[in-house]
Amino acid sequence: MRAVVLRDGELRVEEVPRPEPGPGQVLAKVRACGICGSDLHAALYLPQLIEASRQSGGEWDERALTEGIVMGHEFVAEVAAAGPGAEGWAPGTRVTSMPVLIDPSAPRGVRAIGYTAGLPGAYSEYVLLSAPLLLPVPEGLSDEAAALTEPCAVGLHAVRQSGLQRGERVLIMGAGPIGLMTLLWAKHEGAGTVVVSEPSAARREMASRLGADIVVDPRTEELRGLVDEERGTPCTLVFECVGIEGTLQQAMDLAPRGGRVVVAGACMTEDRIRPLVGISKQLTLRFVLGYTPEEFAETLQALGAGVIDPTPMITRRIGLDELTATFRALADPAEGKVIVVPHG
Repeated sequence: MRAVVLRDGELRVEEVPRPEPGPGQVLAKVRACGICGSDLHAALYLPQLIEASRQSGGEWDERALTEGIVMGHEFVAEVAAAGPGAEGWAPGTRVTSMPVLIDPSAPRGVRAIGYTAGLPGAYSEYVLLSAPLLLPVPEGLSDEAAALTEPCAVGLHAVRQSGLQRGERVLIMGAGPIGLMTLLWAKHEGAGTVVVSEPSAARREMASRLGADIVVDPRTEELRGLVDEERGTPCTLVFECVGIEGTLQQAMDLAPRGGRVVVAGACMTEDRIRPLVGISKQLTLRFVLGYTPEEFAETLQALGAGVIDPTPMITRRIGLDELTATFRALADPAEGKVIVVPHG
């Protein structure tokens, strides 16, 4: 089957073996897959990601550096064949899943789809999925929307972990996909005024369409006046969704006394903060990652019911042959969410 392989920092379309489903697994034909910022980071910083995983108690397989990986973990697919014990999933059924494969031999019992050597992710024509983790895609939900279940669940998790209070004034720093997903859920969960700070005009426009009350260009507009407690309009909750050096300190500077900063942006380099700012303000600083199985399922249900609609952030649909050039183009912050259609 055709797949896009990351090897030695380069992305190439290659022929790779089509996997065979084992017990409790299905082989699924990929219908659509979103490009995630984590994949863009991996293409540039894979050795650093593996080292960070080791430092934090993870078990990222270092074979990814030598053997290469097929990324892609934001997917919708249809069942093509079922292994022993998974026959209840009929061919043609549209499904999605948390991007892990159950593997009792793995240190934590699962292996990450899209980041494990020998386990192709959805930048390919077919993937292996674990039947116990499969969720049927609701009738009427488009492939593109279903493929956004995974990043949308990340936004839900960030909001749930934040302790958002109904009517609370919120600042979201960054209107990339995760910032926009956080915006959608913050509004759904009852936030009051939501201010979005984003230097890209195209992404500010997306944020406005998705429900932001105020959008700000931090390069040219006075952000502090919108969040300054002395002016009576504090944003007591700040989501840092940028993930570059210096933005965490900016979030701490903008948060009011007793405020909360939720860090969803993944800074790939070392960063520096001034702890005394956080101490003086008695800030709560919380780092978030991923989602729970329950949040993933809740997100899919919300998408199916039309309660959450992230599709306005989709800017392009591409095939596998366009993926390498698209990774380079996504350095332009004017892009929104790009969907890969391997069989398109």
